Amino acid sequence: MLEDSIFMLKKSRSNIFISAIFLILATVVCSLPLLAKGSTNIYCDQNNVKERLERGEVVVGLKDVGDTKYVEARVLINEPPDKVWPIMVNPFEFQGKISPRMKTVEVMADQTNRSVLKVTLDVLLIPHFNYVVESLYENGESIEFHRVGGMLKDFRGSWVMSPLDGGNKTELTYCMYIDPGFPVPQWIIREGVKNELPKTLNALRKRVSAVSEHPSSKERRTILAAFLKLPHRHSSAHPAESNHTEPTHLANGAKISLAIQ
Repeated sequence: MLEDSIFMLKKSRSNIFISAIFLILATVVCSLPLLAKGSTNIYCDQNNVKERLERGEVVVGLKDVGDTKYVEARVLINEPPDKVWPIMVNPFEFQGKISPRMKTVEVMADQTNRSVLKVTLDVLLIPHFNYVVESLYENGESIEFHRVGGMLKDFRGSWVMSPLDGGNKTELTYCMYIDPGFPVPQWIIREGVKNELPKTLNALRKRVSAVSEHPSSKERRTILAAFLKLPHRHSSAHPAESNHTEPTHLANGAKISLAIQ
């Protein structure tokens, strides 16, 4: 009986940890070369995908890159890319808004095309769960990011924006690979991520719409990448006046604690 109780306790703790990993990684910004050469999409019907996006669904599939399978989620946002970008790249928009579990953000390096962030999350039974991520920003269109420290063995992925409807709408693709560092089959990890990515993209879409309707609600703290501009060919047909504010942290590349109480 004692051995059975110990086994069930270990199993319960393992399940809690896996669930925590899924919740965390729904908000993780990770890195991946933009999945061009050697990659294939696994979607049943591209026409069906388009219809589902237009109905407001988040469409989740898999993407093969070499021998690695990434979970990929796509969403249609009824705002131009120049409205999506400054929210998508700003970790302080995720903190407490898009991702309520994100507790603190430490900006360890901040440049227009690169950042290094240390993020601590509020996770049940795992105090001070953190990761350090390096993000590379390109042309105000895409993010490549990867783990450089923290409590996970590996995670990689990308965010890519594609303008639609003459630049008045945005298709956003979030792609992710995770290795939590303990012996769990990758198909189980992928299933958990498939369940969590839509929550992140739906929350992001709602936040972009809210800021578009009420610009004064936008988080004043941000990072320098938020000021990157889309190439002219990808700008919206009727670009709105910018509502950017300067970052509240100075000293580019310095380590600055920006925790929210």
